[in-house]
Amino acid sequence: MKGVTMQGIAFGQTIRLLRQAKGISLREMARKLGVSPAFLSQIEAGRQHKIPKARIVQVAEMLGVSEGYLLGTARRIHPDVVDFLRETPEAAEFMITAMRSGMVAEDFAELREAVKARGGKGAVRRAKLPGTGKRRISSRKRQAEDLEAYLDPALCLTGVTVQNKDRLFRRFVKLLAKKNKSISADNVLDRLNFRERQAPTNVGGGVAIPHAFLNELERPLVGALSLKRAILYDGTSDEKVKTVFFLIGDESRPKNHISMLARIARLCSSQDFLEAFGKTRTNRELYKTILQWDKRIGS
Repeated sequence: MKGVTMQGIAFGQTIRLLRQAKGISLREMARKLGVSPAFLSQIEAGRQHKIPKARIVQVAEMLGVSEGYLLGTARRIHPDVVDFLRETPEAAEFMITAMRSGMVAEDFAELREAVKARGGKGAVRRAKLPGTGKRRISSRKRQAEDLEAYLDPALCLTGVTVQNKDRLFRRFVKLLAKKNKSISADNVLDRLNFRERQAPTNVGGGVAIPHAFLNELERPLVGALSLKRAILYDGTSDEKVKTVFFLIGDESRPKNHISMLARIARLCSSQDFLEAFGKTRTNRELYKTILQWDKRIGS
């Protein structure tokens, strides 16, 4: 079985992030997957670079996220396809329209055969206009709401200068407490650090997604900080972080928390997005950049 070569942000670290947020132990997940804990540990540590697609689908089901999110994070796309979509905006727009219209594998297979039989132009000429033929459209639930529902512009900062992870966390919780008077900065800081002690939340590619649950929230909150200079994040490695998303979730909505983590991870798997994120000059520009790319990638 062909495997998936991981690129961009680390697929294994993302799996670890979602697994722990879900409250599943490494041993339990390995047992359900039918693999050894040592093998799963190698995946999470990034020492297994080719993962069968079927295994990714299995992991997605266990974590309660769309397989598309994990496959998107793994960037399981042929590089020629990526180049073609970048050079042909109409093709990218077609894919977005097809996705939002609920086209399924059977539809694409039929379209592929039509193009093979008639050529691209012939297939287009023979295509029926909307409403002239039956369409097989499946209902498709969105994996998670847009980030716009949770991303707070007051929690988006660019050009941030901090010396280490502790200063980074303190900067964010101070900002959060200022925005939400009912929230204790110390409480949020304790919860973020508790999660970090379980396992660092950096996911590779210079990205970290620290997160925690908080009872006091009426709705989950997402914040984003673009650091002026990268900092060492995990004391056990030399990996530096420059792109940071904070997710403070509602404890009564754990599935939503997992979905948002997966959505952010998928967004950050795009190198183009990370470059745009790092080039922002104002806080407002950072906020708008995130929303624009989220709609482009995350839908």
